[in-house]
Amino acid sequence: MTIVIAVIVGAVVGALIGQGQGAVIGAVIALVATMGDLAESLIKRDLGVKDMGTLLPGHGGIMDRLDSLLCTAPIAWLLLRAFAPT
Repeated sequence: MTIVIAVIVGAVVGALIGQGQGAVIGAVIALVATMGDLAESLIKRDLGVKDMGTLLPGHGGIMDRLDSLLCTAPIAWLLLRAFAPT
C-alpha cells in the first residue's frame, strides 16, 4: 500500500513540478526506503540492541527515524538529476 501511495504522490508532485517520471521516482524511493529500514533493523538485530539511543526510548532511537532518509536522499537526488530536463 505504501508503494502505491508513493507512486501516486510521485506522479502528482512530478506533474506539478514538470517532472514527468514522478511515478517512477516515487516507486524507487518507496523501495529504497523500505530496504534502508530493513538494513538498519538487521544491524540492530546483529548487535542485539532494541534501541540505538536514549533520546527516543521505545521508538528505536533517532536512527530508527532517519534510516530511510539516509538511504533515500542520495537516490532521490540521483534520480532527479537523471530525469531533469537539459
